[in-house]
Amino acid sequence: MGRFDSTVEFYAKYREPYPAEFFRQVAEKLELHGSERLLDTGCGPAQLAIGFQPFVGSCTGLDPEPEMIAAAREEAEQAGVRLELIQGRVEDLPADAGLFNLVTVGRALHWFDRDRALETLDRIVAPGGAIAICAAISPRSAVNPWGARFHEVRMSWADPPDESCYRIDFEKWFDGTRFQGAGRVEVMERRQVTVHDLVQRALSMSNTSPAVLGDRRADFEVVMAEALEPFSANGILEETVVAGALIFR
Repeated sequence: MGRFDSTVEFYAKYREPYPAEFFRQVAEKLELHGSERLLDTGCGPAQLAIGFQPFVGSCTGLDPEPEMIAAAREEAEQAGVRLELIQGRVEDLPADAGLFNLVTVGRALHWFDRDRALETLDRIVAPGGAIAICAAISPRSAVNPWGARFHEVRMSWADPPDESCYRIDFEKWFDGTRFQGAGRVEVMERRQVTVHDLVQRALSMSNTSPAVLGDRRADFEVVMAEALEPFSANGILEETVVAGALIFR
């Protein structure tokens, strides 16, 4: 069983969404013409590939988890989007995969074998092409008063509780390669979520997944809901999502 197997049913529905405006602004920043080949690495349920599809010629999603590939296929069908889907790691992408004009990476870079992944990226990113490191997050700041409490409760149940491995200096990660920082795109969106949505979001995260929680899951859901309820009005909370893309070319 892969690390994310038990998170699949929660991932696409409850993770922070990328606003439509985010994709438009990144496409504008990269001057996409609609003929480009895009590879979404560690694609999960293919949020990025689906979102960028209107701006490129073709999209390929790549993920090592078969359940995530199945989820990406289902999400693409529901969105009416055509994707090529490959089960595997970017480090193992075959030589005949060809060149891509844009490679997107969501919250996956920390799972890559850096040296091997960089070898692959150097091979597959076309001359003049770009890599976009993307994330949609709910800041733990005044814009989301409940955010710090959500994080505090989740970390008290998490395994492992230390998430420092997820924090990457992206400039340093690409140091010594042909890829140089070429700017950033950031889009903010205000939306509403429910307490239930956020509890389910916690289950989509690898260190508080159903597999990690095991028979503690029901108690975790109760504790998390009770922690968030004071911040809600009839079970509904305001959420600010910040979607960002760091561009390397």
